[in-house]
Amino acid sequence: MDRDYGSYLQFLAKEYNSLYIGKDSKDFYIDVSGYFASSSSIDINRNMLNEINNILSIRDVNIVIFDAEEDNSLILEFFNTIKAYDKEIMIFLMCGTKEYDKLFEIIPFVDAVISYPIDKHIFQKRLFTLLSRGYALNSIGRREIILKQESVSEDVMDKFFDIYEGSALFLADDLISVVKKLNSGDLSNQIFIDISKHLEDVATIFSKAKQTSSVVPIYIDLAHFLIDLNFEEIKPKDIIAFSYLGEILSDVSIYLMDMFVDRIFKDVYVFEYSLKSNIEFMKNKLLGKDEDESELEFF
Repeated sequence: MDRDYGSYLQFLAKEYNSLYIGKDSKDFYIDVSGYFASSSSIDINRNMLNEINNILSIRDVNIVIFDAEEDNSLILEFFNTIKAYDKEIMIFLMCGTKEYDKLFEIIPFVDAVISYPIDKHIFQKRLFTLLSRGYALNSIGRREIILKQESVSEDVMDKFFDIYEGSALFLADDLISVVKKLNSGDLSNQIFIDISKHLEDVATIFSKAKQTSSVVPIYIDLAHFLIDLNFEEIKPKDIIAFSYLGEILSDVSIYLMDMFVDRIFKDVYVFEYSLKSNIEFMKNKLLGKDEDESELEFF
């Protein structure tokens, strides 16, 4: 199944001011232009080349998308001028196969390159990869420091959401990925190691705010349970219980997106009760406990 990159680009692109340089803005750029903090486009001609420094300065551009589908020798001059102005500006180059050789000298120095034919999915996938790399490089050090800091106070929940929005987004995606593997029948040792690691990462984030810290032990307990699980003790008829695990992880993923991305702050205690009950139900099924021994329901 192809990933919907548009939903991720809305998050990743909001820190960037983009400039499209090409004959005509393509539909696939227009579709994502609203995701950027600002977006603009200019034609490739000598007048624009003479004004490019002013344009970059006034619009505070930090990502340039070159469209070189057709022959245009000015691309090389634009590239050199932009890099001379600010070497940190990211360059995304789209070029026709016939232009590839002509632009060979700059291709090793651009941040991303794709060749025509290009469609919406290809463009968004490459843009997602480029911006994800930028996000990761900017946040590696910050994230490690943040995870070691003390809990966020009650009156700065918005800051808490801002700090962990990116981490929550990628964790939610990781959880959906392992759910797909579970649903396809993957019950390898590695997948449970991955799930446990993701749950511990979720617990680390939730531990940073008093309003969400109560749910942390539940995530940690489930992570430890999955790591310590002895598969030799599970009967074939009880394997179906892992489908409930998939639903639990899906719920966690949705909760992360609701809280950190959409900023829908649901009652954590209601979620905590539901999560705890569903995990207990899943454990009972997995361990083959008689349904009559428990009044728990999965919901």
